[in-house]
Amino acid sequence: MPMPPLDELGFDRYQRFAATAELIRQVANEAGGRRLSILDVGGFDNALAAFLPGHDLTPWGEKVLSGGGGLRLPDASQDVVVALDVLEHVPPGERRFFISELARVCRLALLVGFPVKAAEAAEAFVLELTKSAWLAEHREHGLPDPAAVEDILRDLGLTFTRHPNACLPSWTAMMLLMHGVQDLTLRARISQFFNQRFAPLENREPAYRYIYLCRRG
Repeated sequence: MPMPPLDELGFDRYQRFAATAELIRQVANEAGGRRLSILDVGGFDNALAAFLPGHDLTPWGEKVLSGGGGLRLPDASQDVVVALDVLEHVPPGERRFFISELARVCRLALLVGFPVKAAEAAEAFVLELTKSAWLAEHREHGLPDPAAVEDILRDLGLTFTRHPNACLPSWTAMMLLMHGVQDLTLRARISQFFNQRFAPLENREPAYRYIYLCRRG
């Protein structure tokens, strides 16, 4: 099935993909502008690839758990490894292993994005009204605490910058609005309007999500 125009992608996915693609372009520029190999952990439909023409993206849909052998890839075999809105679906006891496997496989950079613990009240309200299966799993595992994630990154010897993504009040309002719209064409029009006019303004606090750009050393 062909991808719709990028700006018609659901507003929440568009925000995180657009911000992540910009960070990856920074990594590519620092690497001399060359074509990068990118592993997209959790990228079930490879939609991120549409934001990064000229690079080689591989989606990884399997779970990355200690009992399952982790990422069955060699060390430093990918220029960039990405995991967007995956960590909150990983059981808390597995999160350190999950991040360590992503870090092991990346050569230049690791990008990890997740809804933050401070968004729990907003998520609980949206879940109450929408019964979202995704948000129910967030509640089951608990949203990651940025301080705890940052401790893991430091322990792994990674330096990082933290980037707020999706302003929490806007995210909450848009989630409730989109839940009430069943017509797919209308949903695409609403997302397109938001993505074109407001998405570039939404990378600020209070944030629904943080995206971490991590490097070795």
